[in-house]
Amino acid sequence: MIAGAALWLLAPTDPAWWFSPAFTLAGIAGATWMALLSSDRPGDLKMIVSRVGAAAFAMTAALGLGGVAAQLRTASVAQAPFVASDEPRRVEGWVVANDASDNGPRLRLLVRSIEGIDDVPRYVRMSVADAGVLTPGRGARCRGILGPPSGPMAPGAYDFARRAYFERLGATGFAFGRCRPIELPAAPSWLDQQRLRLGAMRSDLAAAIYEASPGRGGAIAAALVTGDRSTVDKATNDALRDSGLGHLLSVSGIHMGVVGGLVYAMLLWSLSLVSPIALRFPVKKIAATGALLVLAAYLIVSGSSVPALRSFIMACVAFGAILLDRPAISMRGLALAAFIVVLIFPESVLEPGFQMSFAATMALVALFEMMKRAPHEPALPTPGPIIGLLQATSRGIGGVLLISFVAGLATDPFAIYHFQRFSLYSLPANLITAPIMSFLVAPAAAAAAILAPFGWADPPLEIMASALDLVAAIGATFGGRPEAVRALPRPPDLAFMLCVFALTWACLWRGGLRWVGAPIFAVAIALYVTAAQPIAAFDSDLRAVFVHGETGWTMDAPAGRSTYARDRLGAMLGLSPPVLERIAPPETCNETRCTWPTPSLAVVRGEGAEAACAASVVVLSTSPAAPVQPRCTLIDANSLARNGGGLIYSDGESFRIERAQPDGIRRAWTPQATVHDSQE
Repeated sequence: MIAGAALWLLAPTDPAWWFSPAFTLAGIAGATWMALLSSDRPGDLKMIVSRVGAAAFAMTAALGLGGVAAQLRTASVAQAPFVASDEPRRVEGWVVANDASDNGPRLRLLVRSIEGIDDVPRYVRMSVADAGVLTPGRGARCRGILGPPSGPMAPGAYDFARRAYFERLGATGFAFGRCRPIELPAAPSWLDQQRLRLGAMRSDLAAAIYEASPGRGGAIAAALVTGDRSTVDKATNDALRDSGLGHLLSVSGIHMGVVGGLVYAMLLWSLSLVSPIALRFPVKKIAATGALLVLAAYLIVSGSSVPALRSFIMACVAFGAILLDRPAISMRGLALAAFIVVLIFPESVLEPGFQMSFAATMALVALFEMMKRAPHEPALPTPGPIIGLLQATSRGIGGVLLISFVAGLATDPFAIYHFQRFSLYSLPANLITAPIMSFLVAPAAAAAAILAPFGWADPPLEIMASALDLVAAIGATFGGRPEAVRALPRPPDLAFMLCVFALTWACLWRGGLRWVGAPIFAVAIALYVTAAQPIAAFDSDLRAVFVHGETGWTMDAPAGRSTYARDRLGAMLGLSPPVLERIAPPETCNETRCTWPTPSLAVVRGEGAEAACAASVVVLSTSPAAPVQPRCTLIDANSLARNGGGLIYSDGESFRIERAQPDGIRRAWTPQATVHDSQE
């Protein structure tokens, strides 16, 4: 089903509306037919063939069902494409959220009106110099430049336009000056009104947490409880990310697991102490129900983001298994959780969060099942209290170390593929912070929630903030080291898929068959190591151009512009931030033109692209240019806007260029589709 949703979303054009439903129905019909033909005699050839055939048809049905889910989800969020304009427009709407970024606050608005636009998108996001008093729930008026969400920067890069489409974010841009608060009537729908009220409540709660415990710890506490990261400074965010602790800032599986597990354990322990209750009532089911209710409240308070919803569904499956007297930790439960998530949010299968979350969970479930089937050692005499404490401590530390190692090993391929980075100190950093999060932060947060109605929440909040400040210090210690992050080139798609297949095979099979995944993983590594690397890379705005010549990498990146393109392209090429800071431009470079003799390439910022073609084989231009002589490949402003950035590979004496958005791709979220549809 995951593969079906991914194939539908990655198709160059929308498949025919009947294709996925027909695929699903054919699979169901085939599986039913095979089941009817099955024989009851064990080992019978007919029985073997029918079961294998039924399994194959069932997988075909699941593949088609994933496509159906993606098709319905795409249609449900459709809205008119936004046409970019160089003229400033006045935007009015209700503030939904303040999305923090490295370059300042970004207001997400529920749109009421846009000057000159009749069919407005549901949401827009505008970068502002200062959000001021514009908190969620308030009306705002901004004036600035808007455009459709940008597609991938280069082939294989993250496609923000696709994510924005499913979030119904129709336009992004920047505001001139400050956005002004205004009085607006209530939002058109009752559901929007409740979302705005909830957003205002979350903002007030985050402000109260930060006011009670100002500083790094309070900012992280506000982010953990409410999902509001606006108060987390850039240095703290970078340190946590570089140390492998960045997942602590987003409400995801780890937080749902800690909160749910803590509530379940506390309720189970408390109820078990009361003999009349423990003997007469199913205390496990009562504790599971209480944990689900608390997690539902946490989901609402934290903003109900897609990662949080995904984690909540997984928790519901686990605690639901307890209510049904089934094992809470199993591959079947994980498969059911994945089925529900893909059915509701099929676009999430292409998101790194979904892939890394399920990969880590699958690996840990496989580890749990393997340890459960392992032969048990004979019971030893009861040790003394000191020896027993030391043994329990060593087992706990060893368990945490093993869990961190397995989860990290399962998620590292996805981190390298999507982010082209590897945190060297992720394992020790997570090992040290795990007890702090489990035994200090989570209980303090629970105590604060219980005592808040009585006005006694400040002491546990201070404990929580102090513990999180310690976590931030650990992140700064590990993440601040120059060797903390290793940049690795992006793996080829085939190598990545083989790696995922090897991981899945090793986790799902039992016994000796599990080790068949090892040679598959070795082949993936070999493909990665021997893959051809680009000799040049550029983004759609020519904010950064990398070229690998005889002396190594050189770079053309105009000063005074955002370094985002430089950092992301550099990461895709395997260049770490310290290396990027040392890369110089080519010798023949000025404000308007840079040229490289090997490979023969020129970047022209302004007029003169036609003349540059006389001396260079590939010319990149920020301005529209007229057709030139056949020996020159000219990529002008129109081509950059239509096809995005690209990677240049050397094929001996010739070269080939891969673009981020080839001409054949036309989906609802691609720039070509937007331009084409607006012209029609």
